[in-house]
Amino acid sequence: MNILLVGYGNMGKEIEALAKTREHKIVEIVDAADDLEKVDVSQVDVAIEFSIPQVAVKNITILAEKEVDTVVGTTGWYDQLPKVRKIIHKSGTKFLWSGNFSIGVNLFFQIVENAAKLINKSEEYDIWGTEIHHKNKADSPSGTAKILEEILLKNIDRKEKVVEDKLNRKIEDNAIHFSSTRGGIVNFGHTIGFDSASDCIKIEHTARNRGGYVLGAVKCAEWLVKQNPGFYGMEEFIMSND
Repeated sequence: MNILLVGYGNMGKEIEALAKTREHKIVEIVDAADDLEKVDVSQVDVAIEFSIPQVAVKNITILAEKEVDTVVGTTGWYDQLPKVRKIIHKSGTKFLWSGNFSIGVNLFFQIVENAAKLINKSEEYDIWGTEIHHKNKADSPSGTAKILEEILLKNIDRKEKVVEDKLNRKIEDNAIHFSSTRGGIVNFGHTIGFDSASDCIKIEHTARNRGGYVLGAVKCAEWLVKQNPGFYGMEEFIMSND
């Protein structure tokens, strides 16, 4: 594949290195100071976008207008998903986004979902979540935390909302507190707790490095170019046999 790489931070650099080992070509790199609108995309098969939340939707819009199929790993812009969905459908391009491209994390999502369905039947258990990321993480909570929150709320009837802020009060019975910590150099971890007076069940995923995220993003790009135009998530990739 010929790849346009949008964003050249740690993830962008590792995607570049891995893509080359899989015999793909990086035809252009667009960093923060570059103007994406001026980039020649005539030789591009797919774009992989790992930038920052403030410019992600602008980048997605420009790529859609240029009719470039795109994989997006930038987090922190999900309040604009309905807008982006309309842009993609109008453009007739292929688009895949995820808050986390790690295969392990997506298996973790399924484990948490199944556990939440069981806990839904056991009202003595309260639920909480926490995450830690490295000090350079640009958003808080992470996209991964947001997905976990959605899974818990969807499957546990007695919980109706998530509180992500500092609490100076007793948390409501219908709320889940999901806290975020930022610090250190290589931290990627999420923990879900199902907590009763008698015991606590913890489900945890900890990444050792960015390798799993990078591989997942590149494999999603390889998968996306074979699909029909449309708006895809990591779920479709995971469930696919391609």
